[in-house]
Amino acid sequence: MKTVRMIIADPDEQYLAPIESKFLSEFDDRIELELITLPDYFKHYFETPRKADVLVVGEAFYTPDLQRHNMGHIFILTEQLETESTDDLRITKVFKYTSTAAIFNKIVAVSGLATEGIQDHKETTVILVSSASGGTGKTTLALGMSACLAQSYKKVLYINAERMNTFQRWLDNEGTLPNSLYATLGSSRPSFGQIKPIIRHEHFDYLPPFAAALSSLNLDFSLYEVLIKTAKAGRDYDYIVVDTEATFDAAKASLLTQADRVLMVLNQDRNSVYAVNQLLKNVNCANNEKYLFVCNDYDDNEPNALVETKEKPNFIVSEYVAHMPAYDQLNLAALGTQPDLQKLAFLML
Repeated sequence: MKTVRMIIADPDEQYLAPIESKFLSEFDDRIELELITLPDYFKHYFETPRKADVLVVGEAFYTPDLQRHNMGHIFILTEQLETESTDDLRITKVFKYTSTAAIFNKIVAVSGLATEGIQDHKETTVILVSSASGGTGKTTLALGMSACLAQSYKKVLYINAERMNTFQRWLDNEGTLPNSLYATLGSSRPSFGQIKPIIRHEHFDYLPPFAAALSSLNLDFSLYEVLIKTAKAGRDYDYIVVDTEATFDAAKASLLTQADRVLMVLNQDRNSVYAVNQLLKNVNCANNEKYLFVCNDYDDNEPNALVETKEKPNFIVSEYVAHMPAYDQLNLAALGTQPDLQKLAFLML
């Protein structure tokens, strides 16, 4: 298997350390990586012809003369966020102060390291987004996080695992699943492969909505478990984001068990905190590597039951997603630009 030759150069050694560590941990002995932080050494190093698959260089070190060397791709770490591309297809600008995971994902995707088989194809991660009560905004979070993961060059499948789908209002194409598929999904052995040809894409892949409630179509909620399991086994996706309803029953418990990560979404009001406390009497969420409690629609100016003594939470909120004004007027692209949702997505990487 090909060994990647990579050079990372920037005067800030402390900044480069996590990037270096990320590439070494992901590629192990399949990468030959050189780190340069001294300006004089960098200048001397490139006085002779150099060859590398990837050069990652800070703005402080970059000069157009670097293009004269045999570099497969050059990534410039910029101090300011820039959206314009460069004229040279071999040169890509990367915002220096985004997350290490985002920088890594962009370099791997743009340089083609993943498609060349350098990076191992990892297991698909199933992220279940759930809540203990309705109206917490979990679908907004699930869709926004899917968009953010896709922007980080991850292949994402979104499945709205609810007995009646309403997520389609966020989509440009609100069309439902073809009627011909319902008999297949109602069979004893449905699989993701059977519905893969009708999977749609808007920023990320998604299972189109059902035309009516599952009960009206004589379908059982358990079909979601089978679709998720077979989709994961196919390893076509980096992430499967499963957006499921607040109802807790045996089928929901099975989805919780099946998931690799669980985002439990709540609000800061007493009813929401009480509902999560009740859910915890039925579900063991002690594994903080798997379960993440997220307070959505947070507003500093509103009462916060999470810190009040009357309704003491039996859990710890790890992340807060601030209130988004007129969120229901946003589209998927706009959701993917929300900083709190981007941060949430980065936690999954």
